[in-house]
Amino acid sequence: MFAANDWTRAPSACLLVVMKIRPHPAAAAGLLGLLSFTQAHGSDATIAAGRKIALLGSAPERPGCASCHLLNGAGQPDVGIPRLAGLTSSYIMAQLGYFAAGTRHNVAMAPYAVSLSAAQKQEAADYFASLPVPVSLDQPVPAADVAAHGRALFLEGDYRTGVLACSQCHGSTGAGVGDFSPRLAGQSAAYVEDELKQWHGGAMRDPHGAYMQAEARNLSETDIQALAAYVAAMRLADNVAAISKEKQTP
Repeated sequence: MFAANDWTRAPSACLLVVMKIRPHPAAAAGLLGLLSFTQAHGSDATIAAGRKIALLGSAPERPGCASCHLLNGAGQPDVGIPRLAGLTSSYIMAQLGYFAAGTRHNVAMAPYAVSLSAAQKQEAADYFASLPVPVSLDQPVPAADVAAHGRALFLEGDYRTGVLACSQCHGSTGAGVGDFSPRLAGQSAAYVEDELKQWHGGAMRDPHGAYMQAEARNLSETDIQALAAYVAAMRLADNVAAISKEKQTP
């Protein structure tokens, strides 16, 4: 069964769209899940080794990953440093590989990724993938109209501009789908906005960038800001409930 709001004329960031398939978003998520059977994170040994790298760095002259991404993997949302906790090990490993090879450009990450051996990349990736998504109340609450616009784009897309629903590849809760699409819920708004602007401007960013480049080019600046604000706040209600429960526990 095909959903009425799936538009065959529109380019898509999703592999299923590239294959000319337009399933219902729930079906898309289920099918994409079949693309990955990779373990979310590694063994206790690699996680422990990765924690040491995150805390102390890979060498005396190199700072640890935690100096920017924090030891709990929360990142620094206000300055656009992304959260790593909650991402899969293989996704983090792939990004480190892209930074090291120069396929994905970032002046801060490139030299750091180059300094890591393949084993160290895997260990760092396994460590951050093993972490739970941090509970935080620091995420700013977007204005109601901004949140509504972002939610509509994320869940439904916009047939007028050819924008497909982000949820078709990232899931309706923003949890991502295996290793195909990363978790977006609770990610830094500044980071998401910057990445969308790169794709909108024609940057590939990484070997899989064609999916997002095709989708982002139809987004206006207002769309990008609304989507970034919406996904950043997606976990806020859950966080409030979790913290309230913790405070009530003796």
